[in-house]
Amino acid sequence: MTLVELKKSIHEKIDELDDQEFLEIVETMVRNKGKIFQIPEEHLAGIRQGEQDIKNGDFFTMEELEKRYEKWLKD
Repeated sequence: MTLVELKKSIHEKIDELDDQEFLEIVETMVRNKGKIFQIPEEHLAGIRQGEQDIKNGDFFTMEELEKRYEKWLKD
């Protein structure tokens, strides 16, 4: 399907829709194109730090965390 055909197909489907909530979602997606899935730099820094911690072995397994949590609940 060419770009022109795709646009025409989308226009036709939208013209047939009567679901306001769905159309608002589509409008938000189109309005925010390029902004969706952009991770803020401060979050990326945290992700990078977490990756480095994992490489350094500085983390708890789920089992270790559950044991600590159980102990914390008892105290």
